[in-house]
Amino acid sequence: MNQAQATDDITVDTIVETVRNSIIRGELAPGAIINSVDIANQFGTSRTPVREALLILNQHGLITLTARRRPQVVPVSAQAIRDLYAFRAAVHGLMSDAIVATASDEALRSLHAHALVLAEAEAQGGEPFMRHIESYLEEEMSLCGNALVISVLESLKWKMAWFRRIGLMSDEQMESLSGDRVRVVNAYMDRDAPLANALNRSMLRKAGDFCEKNFLAMQRADPLPSGK
Repeated sequence: MNQAQATDDITVDTIVETVRNSIIRGELAPGAIINSVDIANQFGTSRTPVREALLILNQHGLITLTARRRPQVVPVSAQAIRDLYAFRAAVHGLMSDAIVATASDEALRSLHAHALVLAEAEAQGGEPFMRHIESYLEEEMSLCGNALVISVLESLKWKMAWFRRIGLMSDEQMESLSGDRVRVVNAYMDRDAPLANALNRSMLRKAGDFCEKNFLAMQRADPLPSGK
């Protein structure tokens, strides 16, 4: 790899991270137009790294790319939230079975300790708690040993992070989910795949309901561009 290519790769990664974080933090609203020229100027680069970065963001479901139209942040709707959480619940069912079958006792004890720490961190709320959730999910995902499941969850993780912030939960809602999370890990440790599967699906249905209701409440208070 030559120096120019290495520099372009670094620039692509930087653009992806910058735009992704702007979307997740709400600095770029759903439906917002993304100006490729402005991004190129901001990073002092050509349009090529910008196009590559936007393709990656499109693959992660954060922006839409349509011929002869400017890129834009994906519009958000209650249906989009419902669909994503339903799909994730199905994938987490597969993940539960794989974790019970393959994860070591030591790894499950570590995950259990992480779940307890997460339950305590719930009191912090806000961005620190969101980062704790994402760290926990990374650890949980790594234990399943199913390359296809990991690939699917990796492709969804930034959109999930975004939707969590859009449908930011109350203290009571987060506390409820923290308790559910500990129960899921207890089922992993008991090697009870049917129970872990059922608890994971139930927890994600509940989380999806919370996120959707919170999103709709915020829409009524301060409407954002959204899909139908």
